[in-house]
Amino acid sequence: MSESHPSPERPHLLEHEGRIARLEGIIEQIDVRLGRIETKVDANREALEAQIAATRVALEDKIDKKFESLLRWFIALQAATWGLIGALKLFG
Repeated sequence: MSESHPSPERPHLLEHEGRIARLEGIIEQIDVRLGRIETKVDANREALEAQIAATRVALEDKIDKKFESLLRWFIALQAATWGLIGALKLFG
């Protein structure tokens, strides 16, 4: 007797095989989709890191320019104060 199709006592075998095959197909699709998502997340992370780095550089440049400007003002005010003190001692 050949086992090409299940006996009447075990009709559930074909149902399980079909279900398992369907689940395996679904798992393969999930794997492909997760791979695509992972690729997109990596690309977005790299783009975000590049933007953060560029913003950091621009901000550091802006801070450096502001610091240099404030330092010049401070030096000028200090020199003016010393000059004023010297003038007051000389003429006062």
